[in-house]
Amino acid sequence: MCLRKECDRKSRWTIHIFFLYSMCLARGSKVKNITHGVSRHIRSIGFPEGSGMGIFFALGVPIDIPDKSILFSFYFEANYGLPGNWNSSYYTEVEHFKRRSLDRRLAYDIITKKLENNGYSGKNCLLKTICEIAKYSLKGNGLLGDIVRILFAPSSSQEENLPDEIIKAEFEENCNRRYDCEKSLLDIVSSVVYNDVG
Repeated sequence: MCLRKECDRKSRWTIHIFFLYSMCLARGSKVKNITHGVSRHIRSIGFPEGSGMGIFFALGVPIDIPDKSILFSFYFEANYGLPGNWNSSYYTEVEHFKRRSLDRRLAYDIITKKLENNGYSGKNCLLKTICEIAKYSLKGNGLLGDIVRILFAPSSSQEENLPDEIIKAEFEENCNRRYDCEKSLLDIVSSVVYNDVG
């Protein structure tokens, strides 16, 4: 057990010895040119060709229905291609770092590709959906119905330089005859309910 003054003195000596030892080590390394010690080749990771990274997020909200277990879910997914090596144009092209806004053209491209990946005729099914949304009312579907209506009604917003066939699909009279799609997107996500008013 040491007195307070003795402990302070011992700790000061320990700190002084540590700094003296550190200075001796630094002097012993004899780095004459500081830039030689500091400048190094930038290290990077090269991923195997075709590698990708994805982020997946899901939010589930339980729906309170007696004797049923139902969950209303929102899924968010983002996939990114990884560069094969540092010398690739991935790091030098400005396009990768530009912010891209979500517009109808991009949304329609994504929907078309997803439909094609699931075995449907992407373009025809998209056009049929645009046609059907224009024909049927989605008023009883709340906010989700409004979002679907805005997304699939090209005339509901400013001109976005969409192809003419997309614009014409909204005004087509017979959706089933005009567009060859086995199953409509509306049939996939909804069903028709008939109310007998008597």
